[in-house]
Amino acid sequence: MPLKKIFYYKQLSLLIFRNVGWLGIISFLALFFAVPMHLILMDKKDYRRWEGDQVYSEIFDINILVQAGIMIIIPLLLGIFLFRYIQSKAYSDLIHSLPVSRSFLFHFFTWNGFLVLIVPIILNAIVIMAAYWIMDLHQFISFAKIFSWIGIFIIFTAIVYFTCIFVGMLTGLSITQGVFTVLLLLFPAGIIYMVFYNFSNYVHGFPVDKYISDKLIYLSPILAPVIIYSDYSAVKVYTSYIVVCVILYIAALLLYKKRNAETVYQTLTVSNLGGLFKYTVTICFMLLFGLYFQLINQGLPYHLFGLLIGSFIGYLVGEMFLMKSWRVFNRLKGYVFFLLAAIVVAVAAPFLNSKYEKFVPEVEDIKGVKIEQHNNYTNDTIMGLTSEENKTLVTLMHNELIKTDTISDQDYYNDGINLTVEYELKNRKVTRSYSIKKDQYEKLIKPIYETKEFRQKLYNLDTQDGISKVTVDMPNGQTLKITDEKELKNFLTILMEDKRNESFGGMTNLYELSATVSVERKDGTPEYFNSYISANDVKTIDWLKNRGFQNLFSVDSQYVDKMFIVKSEDIGDNYADIYTSEEVESKISKLQIYAEVESKEQQSDILTKFVYPNQKFIVLVKPKYQDEYTVNFISEDDLPDSVKQKLKN
Repeated sequence: MPLKKIFYYKQLSLLIFRNVGWLGIISFLALFFAVPMHLILMDKKDYRRWEGDQVYSEIFDINILVQAGIMIIIPLLLGIFLFRYIQSKAYSDLIHSLPVSRSFLFHFFTWNGFLVLIVPIILNAIVIMAAYWIMDLHQFISFAKIFSWIGIFIIFTAIVYFTCIFVGMLTGLSITQGVFTVLLLLFPAGIIYMVFYNFSNYVHGFPVDKYISDKLIYLSPILAPVIIYSDYSAVKVYTSYIVVCVILYIAALLLYKKRNAETVYQTLTVSNLGGLFKYTVTICFMLLFGLYFQLINQGLPYHLFGLLIGSFIGYLVGEMFLMKSWRVFNRLKGYVFFLLAAIVVAVAAPFLNSKYEKFVPEVEDIKGVKIEQHNNYTNDTIMGLTSEENKTLVTLMHNELIKTDTISDQDYYNDGINLTVEYELKNRKVTRSYSIKKDQYEKLIKPIYETKEFRQKLYNLDTQDGISKVTVDMPNGQTLKITDEKELKNFLTILMEDKRNESFGGMTNLYELSATVSVERKDGTPEYFNSYISANDVKTIDWLKNRGFQNLFSVDSQYVDKMFIVKSEDIGDNYADIYTSEEVESKISKLQIYAEVESKEQQSDILTKFVYPNQKFIVLVKPKYQDEYTVNFISEDDLPDSVKQKLKN
């Protein structure tokens, strides 16, 4: 009897190799030509003067798309063809008539298939190692990275492989096994993204960006190329994938042992899962269509229509998969119950949301506050505001934010700010996020910006140790590098003094004529200072002048023929289309409120204060000997007093 079993084992091994061995050969050849052959044949003369550590920081840098394709497609096809016999009645009866248990068959097929999966990877790694020593490839790759490449490649292929086997135990059709495997791998990240994005449409202040972050991709291993480059050293992520593989393996084994031979050609082999599958598909389609209609038009009726039509299509698709027929319009009773449940949830939701939306922590419960704001031009974060003054001001601002209306994506793009407030309480964190118009934002945030603590948090370079070099990139293209410790400290002290005395407008405006400041730590770490040197920083400019940098922030107005200042709203949405003198002057002649600047001194001052859009006022400048006006923006704080008077209602 033992000899007969050995004969069976041998024949089963041959059967497996005939069924899926060709996938192993394709995998080996594809990887061989994508990685080792590329390293062997590449022209190494071009890299003789390479000054970096290695040409390729990771082996995945070599033909990443080919490697990603192998990582996903090969294990997917392997999982389908390996257990192809359970999806054919005659084939299934033949294999299961052998004098071996189902558990043995599952283990034998799975691990033999796994060998077909990993052997090509290991063989290619051996070739890379041999090429590394024979051809001296130390300039191109790190030897240690070969081992991490093996491990990560095997982990990603393994999770696709075991997922496909698990799904194969739930369905009796090869095509549905492949489709469901891909969907299952995308499902965790996809469903979270769709739920939170749709949820944010109805909950004011919900911080959707906090939940839909870069880490969300880790939940869907099929996004392997993105995951690999997002955090290569995420040991916890890869450990989690291994645990998931073990869980899928055990679950697939249990399903295989209980699988009925009669379920061949059925969409689902476990009849009790039919309802779960159908309503899961319904919910996914509902959220997907709701997300689509929200993106193309942010109106509530469109979003509700998207949810309704999506749920209907999803229910029909689910029924069609289960019934393997398109004649399912007489089976809509379940959809009616789904709609009733959805209506109950929709009616109850506002009562639950109200408490969430109106919650503002008590000042005495707040340990610290973090404020983050970003738009199309800036992304600033201030952490650790702990003074009683700021905690009170932030809660007052939060109460006002609750009353504001959320702006549309179009309004946000034109003139919007996304403001996020994160409270650190004694036992938890609370985060709220709001999209508001810029004028609302400036009115709410100004008292906080003007506090001493906020300015010290924002402008703190003079109190930091470990700065070895400061680089100032001037607006005229010149560069100043300060490495002398005394000069460096003196410069930072003067710069921070200017910045801490800036007006609110000076702190928040992005001036076109400005110098950037970057610092380098003693450990070699570079970072950019979160502000610029502008014409408002008088003491810093004087310091630079004393070092030979003259006329950095002065613009000669002798070539200015005419200059008009108008309110942005009076020009309209098509201000960028106004160029010629006739068009501009015709438009201005119809305005009741505008200012013509004739003083050369005022013109020079205004020319240095242009900012990036969007601002309340537009400056139209016509150079001499030209027939066209240039369009620029300026903040109200930077206007001369006489001009402000002319522009008042």
